[in-house]
Amino acid sequence: MKIVHRYLLAQLLKNLGLSLVAFTLLFLIFDFFDRIDNILPEETSFGLVLQYFLYKIPIIVSLMLPVSVLVATLFTVGMLSRNSEITAMRSSGLTIAWIARPLFITGIVLSFVAILLNETLVPYSTRRSKEIYNIDIKQRDNKGSFSQNDFWWRSGNSFYSVKTFDSRTDTMQNLVWLELADSFDITKRTNAASVRFLNPALAWTMQGVTEYRFPLNNPDTVVSQTVLPGSRPLTISKQPQDFYDVKTDPHTMSYRQLRRFIKTQSANGISTQSYLADLYQKLSSPFLIFIIIPVVLPFALKPARSGSLAMSFLAGLIIGFSYYAVHSLSIALGRADIWPPLLAAWMANIVMGMVATVLTLGSESP
Repeated sequence: MKIVHRYLLAQLLKNLGLSLVAFTLLFLIFDFFDRIDNILPEETSFGLVLQYFLYKIPIIVSLMLPVSVLVATLFTVGMLSRNSEITAMRSSGLTIAWIARPLFITGIVLSFVAILLNETLVPYSTRRSKEIYNIDIKQRDNKGSFSQNDFWWRSGNSFYSVKTFDSRTDTMQNLVWLELADSFDITKRTNAASVRFLNPALAWTMQGVTEYRFPLNNPDTVVSQTVLPGSRPLTISKQPQDFYDVKTDPHTMSYRQLRRFIKTQSANGISTQSYLADLYQKLSSPFLIFIIIPVVLPFALKPARSGSLAMSFLAGLIIGFSYYAVHSLSIALGRADIWPPLLAAWMANIVMGMVATVLTLGSESP
């Protein structure tokens, strides 16, 4: 690596580290003051609160990494340009593309680091922070705040419908279990007045059970009706936590987990259109880290000509943050099925990539 590249890379990494730490701390401080009114009444231990905020750090770092790269690029190149160091390099016959090579390589590397982070640490830590806040701090499972009404799910050829789930007692009320043949005719219906979760080993048990059996070719006729006394086991893979509204957040799932979730929901006949855009953006969003560098680079070079570092920062921040406006709009259109989800996820990157190409080529002119 050339001395110039080592010097530029060292300055960039130093400024990137400072920016990332500063933005992460600011985010944590704002989140602390936003949550403190809800945490204090619960008389939660300091250790539990500390765990909650520590588990939030990975997703904060993931969200703040593009912003930190933007600020670090503006500050690094802007200061070099203001001190006429960029001018000295260019007077030696060096091009902007060659000078900025370590910036581009760093952007690519950080993009893949972000993908790796989002696939491993971020889903787990985000899920744990939600569980700590909702279950340990707010104790919503004890208060019944995770209760649901009138929901259903499918498992193979069986359909389950539940009137009410109460998270305080881990009990389902008015369960209807339909078993269907391959022809989609109902062969058996099981009604249970209540279904209670005992423990992970024994799972669910039904009370007040009535079974109805139907002939295969005439599902409107009941062959037998049997009232089963006592309790009967219900063999399902669901756990009480599966009925809590925690795991449906795309941030709590990796790309593979979200894809598997979408496949399962589709198999159950549930629309997954709103999740497809979130799935594809798990791959598109990290590459903003690379794209943002050539977008703001020309603005960072302006102090060499105009001497206004503040205006360069302002222009760079405006065009950088405009990505989020374009991205949010396109993702919303993808979730609403107005745009194809794949296009919605990559549209902001495509637009910003075109802007970056034009601006970078224009910055080569003296």
